[in-house]
Amino acid sequence: MLVHHEEHRPHLFRQKLRVNLEVFDDILNHISNHPIFQNQSNNPQLPVSIQLAIILNQAGHYGNAITLENVAQWAGVSVGSVVNCTNCVMIAVLDAHDQFICFPAGNSEDADLARKFAESRTCPEWKGGFLAIDGLTVNLFTKPGYYGETFFDRKSNYSLGCQAVILPHNLLIVDYSLGHPGSVHDAFAFRSTHLYEEHNDLLPDDHWVWADSAYPLEPWCIAPFKRPHNGWLTKDQKTFNYHLSRVCFFLWFSIDFHLFM
Repeated sequence: MLVHHEEHRPHLFRQKLRVNLEVFDDILNHISNHPIFQNQSNNPQLPVSIQLAIILNQAGHYGNAITLENVAQWAGVSVGSVVNCTNCVMIAVLDAHDQFICFPAGNSEDADLARKFAESRTCPEWKGGFLAIDGLTVNLFTKPGYYGETFFDRKSNYSLGCQAVILPHNLLIVDYSLGHPGSVHDAFAFRSTHLYEEHNDLLPDDHWVWADSAYPLEPWCIAPFKRPHNGWLTKDQKTFNYHLSRVCFFLWFSIDFHLFM
């Protein structure tokens, strides 16, 4: 079924696994040779592609539709195999973490393409804004047993907070922070990223990251002007925010789409 969807119905492949064919194959190439998938048992493991499909199916869905029993039925394996596949793939992926998530050098091809993209959306003077950050929440199935109320977010869900820094031209995630309770403000969670802690080393001169108004305004972190209390933005500030929104609205929408669609 997986091969049939891959060859003839790629939209169903993406619907089930939440990744494109190219992304699936790239992940598979990175983890296939990991020792965790090799053993001396008389009972061979499932193909790595099937194991990867099982965990992606779980990661891309939520609630009762993704219980161990339902996944096992979908994959045609036992519940125990679902657990084993999940553990094996997670070990392989975490060992390859730095291959998947790494900050681009200022003179890299990705950084150059990101600058060209930012320039095309705004103006030549703004090409230094080659990254964007946004905060997201990952809903939890139920209220955590310990300090559960701290996970209750502004959308009335129990969730974990996630900060994602991306390159705009290809939506590649280059930095992230995950694990703060959903009630934590983006500005505070931002402090857990490598970008915040090491921006002097990671960002070239005259480069910055785009952010929304929830983030602190820094020379290396550019956010829209906020309307002052009992006051109004100036004409120039409104003009600045308008042009910033042309690039940032697209980027923040892309982050949401990239992570959750």
